[in-house]
Amino acid sequence: MNSSGSYHIADIANSIEGEINRLKAQVDLFWANEWKHYQSHGLTGAKAVIELGSGPGFLLEKLLTHIPHANVTGLEIDRLLVDYATDYLKKEKQSRWQVYEGDIIQTGMEDNTFDFAISRLVLEHLPDPTKAIKEIYRILKPGGKVILVDNDFEMHIMTYPHVSGLRELYDAYCQARFAEGGNPKIGRELPQILKDGGFTNVQFDIVNAHSTILGDEMFFQSEGVGIPYKLVQDGFLSSKDLGKISVSWRKMVQDKHHAIVRQLC
Repeated sequence: MNSSGSYHIADIANSIEGEINRLKAQVDLFWANEWKHYQSHGLTGAKAVIELGSGPGFLLEKLLTHIPHANVTGLEIDRLLVDYATDYLKKEKQSRWQVYEGDIIQTGMEDNTFDFAISRLVLEHLPDPTKAIKEIYRILKPGGKVILVDNDFEMHIMTYPHVSGLRELYDAYCQARFAEGGNPKIGRELPQILKDGGFTNVQFDIVNAHSTILGDEMFFQSEGVGIPYKLVQDGFLSSKDLGKISVSWRKMVQDKHHAIVRQLC
């Protein structure tokens, strides 16, 4: 979301359309479990909700559906994604939403505006996530809440049977994001970042997705091949290693007892 961070949709994968489809699948993959957490923290009673780093608008769509009385705001720095989300959400045919172009570090929003803030898979791409948290704290009303959802690539995709080479793939991804100023292992740091940003009553949870429950296809769509191919193009991963991973992955899914597990913090 931040222009000096490590996520730019035009650069992170080899296809913008493919990456947008992956982002939608990534929301769908975790939604059932995420929604339970949102409910437990009182999101259903919120009147004014903001998602910072709202991307193509897929989470905004779900919030509009599940919180019928809330005004929902999206903030996104990438003009392409702002335009996409605006067009995508027009089908909602209601006036409870707006999407703005802006930076999570300096939102331009007034103090004490929102009851609830969500930032999903954004902090891991920022060079200074604490600044973002302080800004979120500023725009929340007294007693307002924030939910952060982020990766920790030490706990990314796990499989049974084991897929040889996944660790090499994720190490390559981490190298690429670290080189651009991001931190794909930020999940374990979220509680301290929240405290440094001024928040109290901090809680920490893990959200899981399992292929035996959700099916394989959602995992295939949420991972995709665009980012691995881009890692090869940029020299972080060899084509030989990617080939080995692909062969091992196909063998894994052919096992009738196979399992794919992914976690978010």
